[in-house]
Amino acid sequence: MDRTRRNLLIGGLALGTMVLAGLLRDASATRQRNRKVKRKMTDTPERPAGTPKPMLDEDIAPVLARLDAWYAANLPLPEYGFNPPATDAQIDAAEQSIGLKLPQAFRDLYRWHDGEHDDLCGHIYGLPLLPLEDVVAEHQLWQETLEDIDGDRYAISGGSWPDGAVDPAYINPAWVPLTRDGGGNSIGLDFDPWPAGRVGQVIIFGRDEDVKVVLAESLGHFLAWVAGLLESGNFELQPIEGEDQLHSFQLKEPSTDHFHDGVRALLGAPDAYL
Repeated sequence: MDRTRRNLLIGGLALGTMVLAGLLRDASATRQRNRKVKRKMTDTPERPAGTPKPMLDEDIAPVLARLDAWYAANLPLPEYGFNPPATDAQIDAAEQSIGLKLPQAFRDLYRWHDGEHDDLCGHIYGLPLLPLEDVVAEHQLWQETLEDIDGDRYAISGGSWPDGAVDPAYINPAWVPLTRDGGGNSIGLDFDPWPAGRVGQVIIFGRDEDVKVVLAESLGHFLAWVAGLLESGNFELQPIEGEDQLHSFQLKEPSTDHFHDGVRALLGAPDAYL
């Protein structure tokens, strides 16, 4: 698809997301991309034969304790604050609104904290863990966008890494966002993987993420990976020029302005754009 047409088609989603979130990042947060074409795909790719691996049953309490300890020791800044825990009723309502059975690990994550509201100082290397209400709202925005393109999830060509692990769609109703970057991109859970993937795997998807990437085979594995990166010292927490309180929170190696770009490099995944 022509890049201009692509941007016209999907520009409304990013704007809607930013209005909903109450954030418009400054130009310094803009991602710099190598838009080199990696592969070409048909409009409707053929799903490979086979069945994805089943969802993992996980106890994420130990990794949440590790994250609690690291955040308490390293983010004592006033702008970094989680929301109180969500109630079972709130989690049930979110699950019903999304229309998917969410794993126990998701429920335990939101019993820990109902996300955070500060989109400039997120705990996932600058990306905020979304409150449940925003998880639902972001998911709904994607469904409305899918309706706007006549339900054709392949209206914009995509790819998958590893190959055959993620549906190479632009939109899949079974992707549930956990974070957002202010430009229509998320880290989230995938409940409709292709045969080389696993149900409940954690992926990157969104407006600027043509090639969807598997970050971890489950929510627990993803959180443990993040905890390991933090505990190893792979982070930079730097004051933002002209701001008394705000600090940027990024990977140290590789040095990037966006966590999505950094984790692609860490994993050896291809660029986001086809």
